[in-house]
Amino acid sequence: MRYWVFDLDGTICNTDNKEYIEAKPNKKMIKLVNSLYNKGDYITIYTARGSGSGINWYDLTYDQLKRWKVKYNKLLLGKPRGDIYVDDRSIKPEEFMEMMR
Repeated sequence: MRYWVFDLDGTICNTDNKEYIEAKPNKKMIKLVNSLYNKGDYITIYTARGSGSGINWYDLTYDQLKRWKVKYNKLLLGKPRGDIYVDDRSIKPEEFMEMMR
């Protein structure tokens, strides 16, 4: 089993317009995350970071992940240092996509 950490923005979803409420799911990435979960890997997803916006980021992210049918083990508030971690190593989304080929 491997341990994976994913950042919501730019990895699980795209927020080109900078409005997290209207984020669009990255369907290819979601499919890959779900395949890791289905094979027994441990998935942690970090929410977007909010500062003084009045938005409940945890609930927003929870609702989005449920609607997009993303499978995961743990949801945490905040933002990791990198977009994706496998075990204890930070990798870029492009590197992740290449690994999954």
